Amino acid sequence: MFGFTAFRKHLKEFAVFFVLIIICLSMLAYSGSQSETFKPKKAGMDLLSLCQRGIAYTGGFFTGTVNSIAELHTLRKEYQELTKQMEEYQFMEKNYLELFRENQQLKRQLGYLEEGEIEKISATILGGKTNNLFSSIIINQGENKGIRKNMPVIAYSSEFPCLVGKVVEVSGHSSIIKPLTDRSLYIPARLQKLRYEGLVRGSGAEMDSPLTMNYISKRMKNDIAEGDIVVTSGNNDIYPENIYIGTVSGISAKEYESSLELELQPFVDFHRLKYVFVLKVTGEPDEK
Repeated sequence: MFGFTAFRKHLKEFAVFFVLIIICLSMLAYSGSQSETFKPKKAGMDLLSLCQRGIAYTGGFFTGTVNSIAELHTLRKEYQELTKQMEEYQFMEKNYLELFRENQQLKRQLGYLEEGEIEKISATILGGKTNNLFSSIIINQGENKGIRKNMPVIAYSSEFPCLVGKVVEVSGHSSIIKPLTDRSLYIPARLQKLRYEGLVRGSGAEMDSPLTMNYISKRMKNDIAEGDIVVTSGNNDIYPENIYIGTVSGISAKEYESSLELELQPFVDFHRLKYVFVLKVTGEPDEK
């Protein structure tokens, strides 16, 4: 503020100096005139007019310069404020997207039901039991949440619903799930891209053992490739369609068989599985 006041004072001094120079030059011009008649009144008016023009021009120039500097300062301040606001809006947008993703995940974990979707009952895995012929998974929800025998069970992997198995036993507050790797479980399935249909079953050895898919014609061998995705076909009352099962990891065609045998790698990692969702579909009635 002190610097600006000093600057204004110097401007005034310069303006006075400029006016004096104009007066001196004007007097010299009149004194050197060859006119025979000299009219002091007219000369004074001309001199006054010239001085006024000079003062007006000089004052206008410096006033405009000062105003321009002030406007530039104001514009710079407004630009900085707008830049700060834009950064804040970008930060808010980023936080909104993160909150939206978290909200979607929480909805899924809580079994949130949207219009047209199948209701999902969230459950936590308590443990499992294994013998030579059967492996199972125990969850912490049962009849208290409306779970019934033969309801399908899924988990989410990379945002996709993936098949875990189906409910085989239900008590008041817990249920037993038979995983899709079990040898006795047959799942109607199809290749997602080619739409060839068959049956998927487990090997029954370990929960991380590969699956097999049968009853696909040998003529389709050249169309199928490793990495193709297999999903449920929905051709029964237990498993809804388009639930992810696994990817093709091997193709074999025995001479004495009329169909191919596809080896599948399950999408679900059973060793890391903690949370599952039971789908409330009609399924088969309970056996009493």
